[in-house]
Amino acid sequence: MTWLVEQQLDRRRAADGRCVGIQATLATGPEGEQPIDLYDLLDGHLAASDPRNEADPWLAIVDQIRDKLGFPLEPELFSNMVFAAYLGDAEHPALQRIARALLATFCHGDAAGLYHFFTSLRFACDTDCTGMALRARLACGELDPSDARGAAALRRSTAAILRSAAIDELAAADNRSYGKLNGALRRHVIKVYLDDHEVQGRITDRGRKNNPAVVANALYPVLCELECGRRRPDERIALREFVETSEAPIVAEATVASIVRASLAYVADFVHAGQWREGCRYYALPDAPLCFIAELAARHPVIDDAHGLRPALRAAVIERRTHARGPFGPERPLSAALRAITAANVGLDPQPELELLLATQDASGAWLGFDCLYTLGTTSSRLPVHFGSAALTTALAVRALGRRPPTASDARWWRALVEAQG
Repeated sequence: MTWLVEQQLDRRRAADGRCVGIQATLATGPEGEQPIDLYDLLDGHLAASDPRNEADPWLAIVDQIRDKLGFPLEPELFSNMVFAAYLGDAEHPALQRIARALLATFCHGDAAGLYHFFTSLRFACDTDCTGMALRARLACGELDPSDARGAAALRRSTAAILRSAAIDELAAADNRSYGKLNGALRRHVIKVYLDDHEVQGRITDRGRKNNPAVVANALYPVLCELECGRRRPDERIALREFVETSEAPIVAEATVASIVRASLAYVADFVHAGQWREGCRYYALPDAPLCFIAELAARHPVIDDAHGLRPALRAAVIERRTHARGPFGPERPLSAALRAITAANVGLDPQPELELLLATQDASGAWLGFDCLYTLGTTSSRLPVHFGSAALTTALAVRALGRRPPTASDARWWRALVEAQG
């Protein structure tokens, strides 16, 4: 924890004076190959005005990433979101102060309730960032759904998450757009990108995609709102999607209950079918989606009663401990931290993971080196961009070592959800 304080993350600023907090290192491989430190970019060490140097691989990689994104590299916000979501309610005042400073980097930067990975709106808003940002605001106490103002802010964002629900049911082979396979699409399951042109136009459309890690993160604030009685399960949500081959949108509607039930079943199927072994798009490390799902299930134990997630997640953790070593192996500090959080959430002794964390801790108190949490583009694509941060790995390790039991929600909201028609 001392190391995190010493990093003075609240003082890391861009040229325009904005606090940027944690900035990931980008790499072309999961073990930190050809790394680019976003801090170097912000500090002007990789500025576009630098003279071309054919011997410098960084410049070529920056150009490749720019071509992939469609715009020059800029500060990312997601690392700050994850830190604040997982340590915003920490007991130690120093961690709370850091979390609140990082919260300020993104808290009021939403676009009509939606949050985004990079600072600008040149890349699509998504439900993963929106769910994580809302969770961070809730954890830090900045967003209080019990008062009218907080409830209104939460409702605006959860409405955006809910209206992302897929209209169609498509097999993976039939769900191709913008030159990419998007995977199978399940009806009424929350999507990654809205592609509804309410906030952004066609230029930012990314295709209709479901993703279990994203769904788990997006559901977190939605279930919080239902628990607080701030949204009725039988409320009808207007759905709209633009697809690549048509200028007119596809429209439909679904109840909140239908969207939540379909999304929870989708997440449960991912665990029970063993699909977690391969990780998922954006999160190639299997321990990441398992952790996100376990956090959701621990907060709402009634989900476990309906879907049997607790024993399945315990079995996944035990199996994961024996997986082969490698770039996404179970011995990596980030992997161990995420798995320890999962184990504690499902009633499994996390001691093996905690011992691994203590054995890999640097003398500085941090967990250094490159561990990839997030990947832009699939690992099989021409140029996946891997995001990793020692500060974020250390933050998750601190959370794991803290072993804080989750606060379980009241089950009354679930009965209303189950009984709702539609």
